[in-house]
Amino acid sequence: MRGVVTALITPFTDSGSLCRDCLEQLVDLQLRAGVSSLFISGTYGEGVITSTRTREELLKVAIDLAPGRLTILPHVGGADLEVVLHLARLAKDLGYRAVSVVGPLYHVPTRLGLVGYFSYVARAGVDIVIYNNRNRQGYNISPDDFEYIVREVPSVVGIKDTSYDTDQLLEYVKRFGGRYLIAGAGDNLLYYTFAIGAPAHICGISNLLPELAVELYRAVSEGNHARALEIQYRINGLRKALRKFGVETQEVLRAALRFRGVNAGYPPVQLSLELTEQQLAELRRVVEEYLRA
Repeated sequence: MRGVVTALITPFTDSGSLCRDCLEQLVDLQLRAGVSSLFISGTYGEGVITSTRTREELLKVAIDLAPGRLTILPHVGGADLEVVLHLARLAKDLGYRAVSVVGPLYHVPTRLGLVGYFSYVARAGVDIVIYNNRNRQGYNISPDDFEYIVREVPSVVGIKDTSYDTDQLLEYVKRFGGRYLIAGAGDNLLYYTFAIGAPAHICGISNLLPELAVELYRAVSEGNHARALEIQYRINGLRKALRKFGVETQEVLRAALRFRGVNAGYPPVQLSLELTEQQLAELRRVVEEYLRA
């Protein structure tokens, strides 16, 4: 996995099942923009609050839709360890080479508990990329923690660091880069991730504007840092505009994608959203402004 990895939205029907046609449209937009990797069923994909049955279907449909040039990293983490292991085993059986797993939820684990947790998932016989989401987990998995885990659990091959801590991400790259997959996250850190040498950034805003994120990655790769910083500034402006709607970003992106002719489906019932006509008009204006630029 290299470059921009889109943390893909999971499209639901109005009855709460997976919308396959919507998923095809979302994947097609990413492919046309030059995105070569997807992260599914993560935070943007709302995997933790998605039923096991729908997550099973998503694993099957996503790999069926994906052409050979597309890499998919599925997130299988959740609160029920048996479900996590079940999804990891299913992913392996379907042909996924690795899965991502968020740290244990709700209760803060000990370092020994982290080893026990990821060792249990490793029974699935598939490589594991840890998903360190400090805000959602309620604790951080530090580089020292990671070193302890990988020493005890050989199946762990990398980490997605969503700590929003630039010092920590740099430490991950310097200590583990080359031996493990180190992926940045947090769209305000897209430029920073690539500038410090991390190979991949798992990106949410690229659901809507994958072209922009891919252009930033190419600019850094070509040494055009001035151009990359200019794009990062634009992405920050877009993020600021979307935050005005006061809901989870992926829900605004679902609505915004319709102005690109892409049906991103419905959200889970817990995150139901109804924008006013005024809000929709403002959202259309924002999308059209960034598509023109």
